[in-house]
Amino acid sequence: MLRTTKTVLAALLLGGSATLPNQGQPQKVVYVNSQLILQSTPGVAQADSAFQRQLARYQVRVRRLQARFDSATAAFAQVAAGLSPDVRQQRQQELGQLQQRTEQSVQELRDSAQAKRDALMGPITQRVTAVISGIRAENNYAIVLDAAALSGGIVAADPTLDISQQVIQRLQSAQH
Repeated sequence: MLRTTKTVLAALLLGGSATLPNQGQPQKVVYVNSQLILQSTPGVAQADSAFQRQLARYQVRVRRLQARFDSATAAFAQVAAGLSPDVRQQRQQELGQLQQRTEQSVQELRDSAQAKRDALMGPITQRVTAVISGIRAENNYAIVLDAAALSGGIVAADPTLDISQQVIQRLQSAQH
């Protein structure tokens, strides 16, 4: 697998074709910039705006939960010295339980935020993936790499192998 990846990357860097295992003939390797595509895809700005509004509501709830816990902690700290050991231990346990509930609630809010983001962006991502797959099949490309995801691994590439604009045009024309 590592050899295949190195072969594909070397092909991309040196001209865009490679003989892939079990293929026997040169195959075309192209790439896209998924970040550029998503910035230009219809519906992304609206989905992001809706997500940011929901995220702001989640953040308010998280701040309230944290403030409630901080307040309980401060109140305990003020009276802890005057409490009997048994009462102090009971209050510490209650504070620990409140901390656990707070952490659980925060995690549930994070999960809800991620689910909301997935619900908003999922159809868009599926549409982008379908367009890329369609272009790959139409042009008989062996592999489409994502330059944004591989930014640490691609040092240089032939810009004529970048099909991002073709993907963007197809996505935008599908909206009209």
